[in-house]
Amino acid sequence: MPSVNLRALRGSGLRVRGSLRTPSEDGRIEFRQFHQPALESGTYKIEIQQIVQSPKIPQQTYPKHLSFAVLGERFGPLGPEDIVAMFPPPGSVGEHANVLPHVTLGRSTLPWERLPGLVDEDRSWMALLLLRASDFADEGVEKPRVQTITLGELLQTPAATARFPTERIRLEEGQQASDEVTVIDVQWKTLEPLLPTAEELALLAHAHQRVAADETPEGDLDATVICNRLPEPNGTSTVHLVSLEKRYPNGAFDAQGAEPNDWIRLVSLASWKFDSVDPEQSFSALLKGLDRQPAELRAPVPEALPPASPAAAYLEQGYVPLPHRMRRASKSVSFYRGPFVPGVSAEEVTLPAECADELVRYDPETGMFDVSYAAAWELGRLRTLANTRVALELLRWTRESAQQRHAMRQRAARRLPLRRARSEAVEMPEVVAEWLADLELLVGLPFSYLVPDERLLPVEGLRFFSVDPAWVECLLDGARSVGRVTNADVEHARTLRASRSEGPRVTGLLMRSSVVSGWPSLLVEGYAERLPDMSIPPTSQALTPLRFDRLAEDTLLALFAGEVKTLDVFQAPEALHYGLDANEAEGEAYTKNPRDASGASRPETVTVPWRHADKAVVDIAELATRMKALLAPGRSELPSTGAQFALQMIEGVERVRFVASS
Repeated sequence: MPSVNLRALRGSGLRVRGSLRTPSEDGRIEFRQFHQPALESGTYKIEIQQIVQSPKIPQQTYPKHLSFAVLGERFGPLGPEDIVAMFPPPGSVGEHANVLPHVTLGRSTLPWERLPGLVDEDRSWMALLLLRASDFADEGVEKPRVQTITLGELLQTPAATARFPTERIRLEEGQQASDEVTVIDVQWKTLEPLLPTAEELALLAHAHQRVAADETPEGDLDATVICNRLPEPNGTSTVHLVSLEKRYPNGAFDAQGAEPNDWIRLVSLASWKFDSVDPEQSFSALLKGLDRQPAELRAPVPEALPPASPAAAYLEQGYVPLPHRMRRASKSVSFYRGPFVPGVSAEEVTLPAECADELVRYDPETGMFDVSYAAAWELGRLRTLANTRVALELLRWTRESAQQRHAMRQRAARRLPLRRARSEAVEMPEVVAEWLADLELLVGLPFSYLVPDERLLPVEGLRFFSVDPAWVECLLDGARSVGRVTNADVEHARTLRASRSEGPRVTGLLMRSSVVSGWPSLLVEGYAERLPDMSIPPTSQALTPLRFDRLAEDTLLALFAGEVKTLDVFQAPEALHYGLDANEAEGEAYTKNPRDASGASRPETVTVPWRHADKAVVDIAELATRMKALLAPGRSELPSTGAQFALQMIEGVERVRFVASS
């Protein structure tokens, strides 16, 4: 359980804060009750008088009248610059049945820039309205009407069409009757049980900021609005961020005398949809069900092939037989293996090569060619030639370097003094250095060169590998060959290769799964030690990630500097969310384990109360009261705030661990 602490903070509308240490950073998330703006939205007038008095002249007064408007958000729609995150993510499919959806806003004052009532208060004027598909399954219950109208039409909404407080909402500076607004009309019998109470509006919004270990704020102060309802299990849910401006004039939502079948009109500031799936399709369930037989990147050996045959040995080493067309149009079958190999590759190659044919190998036992290194060399050369800018810069740099070396030899032979400026090596152009660095990490290579056969990486599969340094060297040598023209260039390349030191071993993984597409915030950490127990922290730092890429919608590639023996797969800290714990022992009951001031999880649990159990609407106010009674018994004077509630309701990110066999 993450470390948590809660303490009072005074000053400037920030009354309470809580801190949560994130799992992957030495820092915390600081929760704040609210962040009110210095001035609320509206028009302001300033009157200034300057009075001049003197014994020699009569008193004179110079008045000055100024006015200005504070233009806060009101009718939306909110754009990408306003919304930092939505959870569950829009369009996502996952195990969201226990989640209380939330939206994070980039402007930390946004939920408090207007009022849900008529007087100043600490309550948000925004709320999340979650609609399930099952809400409209019964006869007589109509689906909501979502439409775009003008502000003029909104402020003239007739009661026969929908209820809207036209007498309390007026246009402000900068707002035109022709401006468009998105509205949602919901029948009162559907809306009434879903709306939060006025007290809950203060609990369902808070501000938060990431703070480093040295107490330095990181990033912006954001605001979050939480929903009071659980999503549709095994179905689609739609969430609307709605405006409740002046809809609670007397401490309760004003339905304006609406009957059950009458429509209530709300302004929709933003909306999104997502799907909840069966628990067997959850994040952890999908990862635990990944195909890892074999664990390495190699094709299964056919049963008809004798295990002791030379061909079986090739397959065990990650090779696959592929069609091979010879230069004279004859056809054959040759072995090929990409840069990802099972185990450690001890292959050695003679470089630099002047052409790919120098790297073709023939095995007399199988009677087949091995074209792996030849294909890598040719691929590096062709990729570089296809990039005209890189090819020209590489050729120019090679020529200038050769001319400088020749000039230095001439001066040495004639015993002439060397000029310092001329003795320094010609610096490699940045575009060339970046190109070669990308090639070394296999960036931009066709996937068929990395994984030549689909059987190496099946659907819902996870495979570990080592990167063959000889394959990568052949790829880079093919790229550098574009600049080599003379024999002297080849000899210089041979000298440089002989002086190069061997780099660290590179290992990695390939994952092909719906987890990659369903959870865009997926992250991985690799460790060089075996850590079968999740509760025991690693004694060493995580391996340095060299590359972390999505090669396709459902395919993930990760490379590490070092040998991966333990792999943690988890969601980014931004995937922290709010939710409940399903109590399997009590059937459909939900519980929550409160955290004390030190951050430790209390052994007691709080049973989640429902305001409408059949609709999965949580009684937020009663839940906060129960948590307060457990955490601070006898201290009823302590207020329940949005910061405290968020601190108790937040859920950490899931981690699934894979450990290499010894």
